[in-house]
Amino acid sequence: MPDTSNVTLKKNSISSLGAAAMGAVMMSPALGIYGNFGPMALSAGKSAPLVFFLALVATLPTAICYAMISREIPSSGSVYTWLWESISPSVGIWIGWMLTTYFIIVVFLQPLLFGLFFNDLLRYWGLPAGYWGFVASMILSSGIIISITYRGIEISEKGSLIDLIVQTLIVAALAVTIVVVLGIKGKLDFTPFLPSSSPRGFSGINEALIFGILSFCGFGVISTIAEETINPRKAIPTATVLTCIIIGLYWVIVSWAYVISGPIERVVECVKTDIIPIVPIAQQYWGIGDVLIIITGMIASLGVYIATVVGASRVIYAMGRDGSIFPVFGRLNNKYQMPWNALHLVFALTFIFVLIPAGLLGIYNAFIWWAKAVVFFALITYLFVSVANPVLYFRFRRNDFHVVWNGIVPVIAFAVNLFLLYKAFFKECWNGGWAMGKSVLVFVVIWLVIGTGYVLILKKRTPGLFMKKATFLRDE
Repeated sequence: MPDTSNVTLKKNSISSLGAAAMGAVMMSPALGIYGNFGPMALSAGKSAPLVFFLALVATLPTAICYAMISREIPSSGSVYTWLWESISPSVGIWIGWMLTTYFIIVVFLQPLLFGLFFNDLLRYWGLPAGYWGFVASMILSSGIIISITYRGIEISEKGSLIDLIVQTLIVAALAVTIVVVLGIKGKLDFTPFLPSSSPRGFSGINEALIFGILSFCGFGVISTIAEETINPRKAIPTATVLTCIIIGLYWVIVSWAYVISGPIERVVECVKTDIIPIVPIAQQYWGIGDVLIIITGMIASLGVYIATVVGASRVIYAMGRDGSIFPVFGRLNNKYQMPWNALHLVFALTFIFVLIPAGLLGIYNAFIWWAKAVVFFALITYLFVSVANPVLYFRFRRNDFHVVWNGIVPVIAFAVNLFLLYKAFFKECWNGGWAMGKSVLVFVVIWLVIGTGYVLILKKRTPGLFMKKATFLRDE
């Protein structure tokens, strides 16, 4: 890799708490429910709590692999740098292509969710809602995020922490209200924890797992801020695993409360009409308090928007710095030490690939389409991380190799992610219609081929790039 001594992010800018908050906000206690609860109901009925629990179990081995590697290679390039330095530059650049795509598409989801809540707010005020209301929301939300992310990582950290506290409390408050009301009436229902609560059985649960896995995808952003975090070798691994466990259990409990709040058919109907299902649930139990859910959803969307833009821009910056993509993206703004060129790219792509699909498919359907694509790229990334863990320790840290953490856990992670890739993505998308199923498959396959071709061309044109020594992995 090229010398990066004169191109650095602002070191020691983020505390351990800030790193955890950034990951928790990326996963988003609120949006994990608000955004994915409805699509889960379409596939698996009332089994959302079971889906969230299975997704937590499936994610933990991968999160541990992330923690083990980030302890040795604290880099803003995250998985891209890990694969470069533990296996080979070719593999690293190829996975960097996938990782960048993954992070950028996750960015796409946030203005879509913000727009859904914005339209709900327009309806609440008695104003017309629709595509043009969404366009207005896109300009508003992106304007806010641009004003924050271009000014420095400290601003992003503080905004994420405040957002996390607000959304967590309000989402939990509605869940507690539902449980208390139904408990008094003796109507608490625990069947959503059983597979039988899914009308389509395990087939529906497997399809819903796409959105369960999507909920957990955010933990990976924590590793992209390693170069800006205080004591990253300790803070990043701890934040990665604890964030998954705490937020995952939170979703299991809260989704159970929401799913027993009323007929599941009402949730399905909301999804089909571009309405976030939690809003009518809040109206039922809180009356005019449903506006709190709408505002919380908008705030949560902005928080995740910040975290996703930070993650995407850091990976693009790392690849530009290394010469894996155009070097212009590896430059920082002198005043704020932020990768402005990378941010320009992220926001430009977001406007193009959010506004057009939302107009063609509808806002909620555009969210579901991109969400499925995100899960594919996430699972591909996870597969390679599970391989990098044992390879890294066996090649460079053999004395520290642990049979469980560097042997058994990566094997489990690889098997689980391969199963999910086949069962919850390829099979379910193939069995779906063209618009919302097979078209996603065509897109990801074409993108895989393009990524492979890019690496081959880059290797032919710049062979020296693939011969440079590791930068972040050093002997201690």
